[in-house]
Amino acid sequence: MTLERWQLRDPKTTLLEINERCPLELGRTVVAAVRMTDQAVTAARVALEPGQHLRPHPYDSDLARGIAEEIAPDRGSLGAENGGISHILVTVVCRDGYVVPARREFEWFRAWRYSNHFRGAIDGDVYVVTPHGWTGALDSRAGYEPCLVETKEEPS
Repeated sequence: MTLERWQLRDPKTTLLEINERCPLELGRTVVAAVRMTDQAVTAARVALEPGQHLRPHPYDSDLARGIAEEIAPDRGSLGAENGGISHILVTVVCRDGYVVPARREFEWFRAWRYSNHFRGAIDGDVYVVTPHGWTGALDSRAGYEPCLVETKEEPS
C-alpha cells in the first residue's frame, strides 16, 4: 500500500502514543504533531474539552492556527528539505457512537483548510475514537484498540 505524504504508517501505534501524551477521553478533541521521518509524536494538546464544540468559521480556523503555532515547528527553522515541512498535524475526535466519520470530524478539515498556520507541518487526517474502536475520516484503516474506556464511578 502506497501512503500519501499526510498519512500515518501505523495509525494504531500513533493513536496509542497520542493517548500516552494527552489522554483520549469521551468528548475531548486532541491535536498532535507527528514527525514525518520516524512518525514519532512530538507534541499533543487538547483542542476541545467535553461539552465544547468548534465554532463556525473563522473561529474554528483561528483555533486550528493557534494549536499549530503552539505544537508545530516554525517552517523557516527547518531548511529547504521537503519545503520546510517536517510534521503532520493529526486531529483525534473522541466521541460516542459508531466508528464511522461524521460531521464533527469533517468540520475539522474545514478548520485546518483555512487556518493558514504557515508552520512546518501539513494537515493530516482526522481520526475518530469511540468506545468501539477507531478509524480515520480519509484513512480506511480501523481497529478495536485504542478505544475509549467508559469510567464508572464507584458508589459511595
